Amino acid sequence: MDRKSAPLLATDKNDLGHLEIFLENLYAVHSIAYSQLDHHFYVFAVRENGHWLSWEETCFYAAMLDLPTVPLIKTLTTPQHKADFENEILTIVKGTGSFDAHDAATGAPATMEGIVTRNAAGFPVSAFAENVFKYVRKGHVKTDAHWTRNWHRAALNYEGGNYVDHHR
Repeated sequence: MDRKSAPLLATDKNDLGHLEIFLENLYAVHSIAYSQLDHHFYVFAVRENGHWLSWEETCFYAAMLDLPTVPLIKTLTTPQHKADFENEILTIVKGTGSFDAHDAATGAPATMEGIVTRNAAGFPVSAFAENVFKYVRKGHVKTDAHWTRNWHRAALNYEGGNYVDHHR
């Protein structure tokens, strides 16, 4: 995704100990708008002392901190053949995804901008490339380097009132 991901920073460096919580940032609308967002930030990983925690542990800490996790689209078994894995991913990303993607300029339905797969088990930071795969579809970015001049906040489900930017 073209959004920056960053670890959650505690107000006191000892609040989380050695845990680093990584969140996907969906706050600003770029090329794709999502019509089914409940939150602006979703946990996708937790790292502790040079080790990426398992998905189960990641979900545990996210729940403990009352933070949502990125949607789990599908659990895959280890593929026997690279082509089978690639075909599975390409089939999955043909949909609009859990957040219901739309072209921000036209409002037309859009396919997912990408997908991340990871080993559900924990693994050392040094083995990241062997355990995480990210696919981003070609051409999903339609904004230029100056998109920040005219950006707007992504609307959330269940919000309302005069403080919400509804003009887009």
